[in-house]
Amino acid sequence: MRFPPAPRLATVLAVLLLLLGTLQPLAAAERILRFTSTIAASADGTLRITEVIEVQAEGREIRRGIYRDVPLLFEMEGGRIARAGFELVSVQRNGADEPHQVTSSDSGVRILIGQEEVFLPAGRHTYRIVYDTTRQIRFFGDADEIYWNATGNEWAFPIEQATARVVLPEGASALDWTAYTGPYGADGADYTAYVEDGGKALVFSATRPLAAGEGLTVAVGLDKGVIAPPSDADELLYFLADYRNEIFGGTGLALVLAFYVITWWRVGRDPEPGVVFPRFEPPKGLSPALVHYIEHRGFSDGGWRALTAACLNLAVKGRLRLDTSGDALRLEALPGAASARDDLARNEAVTLKWLTGRGGDVTISKANGAAVLKLGELFRASVERDGQDAYFRENTGFLVIGVVLSVLTVASIIFFGRVGDLDMILLVPVAMGAFLVSAVSVTLGKALRRRARLRTRLSAVFLSFAVGAAVYVGIGHVSLSMLTDAPLLPLLAALLLAVNFLFFKLMGAPTALGRQVLDEIEGLRLYLEVAEAERMNMEGAPLMSPEHFETLLPYAVALEVEEPWSHAFEVWLATAAGAGAAAAYQPHWTSGMLDAGSVARDLGHTVEAMSSSFTSALPAPETSSSGSSGGGFSGGGGGGGGGGGW
Repeated sequence: MRFPPAPRLATVLAVLLLLLGTLQPLAAAERILRFTSTIAASADGTLRITEVIEVQAEGREIRRGIYRDVPLLFEMEGGRIARAGFELVSVQRNGADEPHQVTSSDSGVRILIGQEEVFLPAGRHTYRIVYDTTRQIRFFGDADEIYWNATGNEWAFPIEQATARVVLPEGASALDWTAYTGPYGADGADYTAYVEDGGKALVFSATRPLAAGEGLTVAVGLDKGVIAPPSDADELLYFLADYRNEIFGGTGLALVLAFYVITWWRVGRDPEPGVVFPRFEPPKGLSPALVHYIEHRGFSDGGWRALTAACLNLAVKGRLRLDTSGDALRLEALPGAASARDDLARNEAVTLKWLTGRGGDVTISKANGAAVLKLGELFRASVERDGQDAYFRENTGFLVIGVVLSVLTVASIIFFGRVGDLDMILLVPVAMGAFLVSAVSVTLGKALRRRARLRTRLSAVFLSFAVGAAVYVGIGHVSLSMLTDAPLLPLLAALLLAVNFLFFKLMGAPTALGRQVLDEIEGLRLYLEVAEAERMNMEGAPLMSPEHFETLLPYAVALEVEEPWSHAFEVWLATAAGAGAAAAYQPHWTSGMLDAGSVARDLGHTVEAMSSSFTSALPAPETSSSGSSGGGFSGGGGGGGGGGGW
């Protein structure tokens, strides 16, 4: 059957258009048309690298230019990580100098070629990059070697034609040579090689196009002694350069630690505690809130338990009434509450003034969250004013010196060491772990403070810190080695933070008066914690009564021993001596009901309700909306890297 002329012509045109449509994407694909690398070795071991890279740009990946990544880290025998030298000589595009910038990382450099505001026209562009690099020659017993990854195995584009030309130093001859093609680790032999210039140079060419991620690596063995090996002085300088992170960090850490230990030994050690015996009344002139502050050397929960104790003390003194019968705590100033305040501590006067300034009747709820937050600030400031200087030496000046030394250590690593973006990112989670080690150490020491002598407590702190730090550094080094080439940097910086945190907690020391008061507080705690039967056997212990119980109850709350103190009172109420009081006992300072048979439970609920009311009333915080004799492989040796477009 014969087609009419017109339909037959249309069919042919359609087929041609279809073929052109399939070929057009191939013609327009961005790729490296030619990659020629010249490796010229000199007698001092410096390699002058000249890379000619011809690309096909279509405005997709290659819009402003290309970038070239040159890795500089390599592993020496014994596992030592060394860094090669690098100096960029020139960058050109199409025969003219091209704007560029060089950025360094912990593993090498990136040469970014082009300008942010200038876009390349589509078509072919030829880049010429020249740089010098040192420490790339491999020295063996009977020969030396140039082992160079000419193209790199990390290009985002295929390479149609790859060539490497190795120029030998004056007087050298090649003993043997080979090349490797393919992806990293492959030992492909898709190449040809020949000698030119009378044996002064060797040329290697890949016999097939290289796909993205593939490369060409060459290895040439040389006569021994033609290239001078590093001198002893050079090796020392290389050692210092390779380990500068560890040198700066280790020296700085040792200096900071030594400074803190010596300073703590001279001014930060706690005086040995005196003889502690049960005391039946609080330290003279100290309010419950101040007792809490001194005992904790600060506030245990932001000051809200101390504020609860202060409000309870005001209630016991008849200045206000506590109403915990509803969903939220209600504070009600009693008539005459704002009169003479001579019997009130500064923090209690501040609290009462805040209450009367708001009409004398305030419900602690979200509706009053801002006011409660302000009360907390005023209250803490008043307690700190009374307790900071008289009972403790903070030794702040020494802490500032330690922080400055730590900052200088970290700065020296950042400015003079090898630091990559990943190292800085890893610093945060690693530092959190270091803080945890310090916090556990300090907490252990605090847990032992009432049961052991000072020497035992400090030994526990430092021993637990040393063991925890050693385990943490060991595990951290192994883990971080999988992520970064300089794992000690974040670990050393984190340990500096941990040492500062540890001594922030240890450097402050009680004054002579503070040590005396701490002993008295500990004696009061002993009395409040014992059972009623033991209390009756204490020589000189006062008889239990509602008045005695209520007087010491705010101090029990401040010291977090309200449960055993209330239980002792409950036991007393159940005895014959307290039977009459039990029938009539209803404290005037609370509108809630207390059952004589469950005083400890009811008061525990009251204290918990008061403290939780303060914290739940706070406003929520605002939130804010990257070898020549065989046995080598593609990607081995110096050089390498890759690149892409931008």
